[in-house]
Amino acid sequence: MRKLTLFLAILFVSVLCSACINNIAIQELNNKAQEFMQKGDFQSAISRLESSVDLDGTVFETRYNLGVAYISAQEFKKAQEQLNEAIKIKPDFADSYYSLAVAQESDALKILEDDEDDETNVEVEVVEDNDEFSNLKNISEQDAKYLVEMLGNAINSYKKYLELKPDTNDKGEVETQISYLEETASKYAQKYQIGDFGVAE
Repeated sequence: MRKLTLFLAILFVSVLCSACINNIAIQELNNKAQEFMQKGDFQSAISRLESSVDLDGTVFETRYNLGVAYISAQEFKKAQEQLNEAIKIKPDFADSYYSLAVAQESDALKILEDDEDDETNVEVEVVEDNDEFSNLKNISEQDAKYLVEMLGNAINSYKKYLELKPDTNDKGEVETQISYLEETASKYAQKYQIGDFGVAE
């Protein structure tokens, strides 16, 4: 989580595109959003960035920053939507894929956190527990499928980030995270007998 906070603080990008410099309203909304982000007021930042998207939804920086703000506010599905829009606008910006991976991974792992708080979770028939699965949470089959799918998406996004930024300083850390996510997804796929878990290369 410490790395995520640092990442979000560093990569909130300024509106630099020449087409946007003339649009003072977008520039001001993005600058104000950045101020709110630095203060930890994520909802106010989101409000400014949503207004900026309403003015012009084709500005990469606004879409990207809105995705980052949604991650900070733990609204991971909305973050994914905005980051996917940012990627459509500027597909070679590596950090978009990193941010998307963080949103996808967080969305997936939230299922496991939610399970701890929900004592009324529906029990489902699963493969008999053994040492390999004993440390896994008991979740519904539907949640398990979603977990495996989202972890697979996060793995692919992290890999795309490394493909676009092969000399990044955090390469080893990202590779370690990919291995952890692959192992986690594989175990849940096996426990809940979810087809063939595989991650696109």
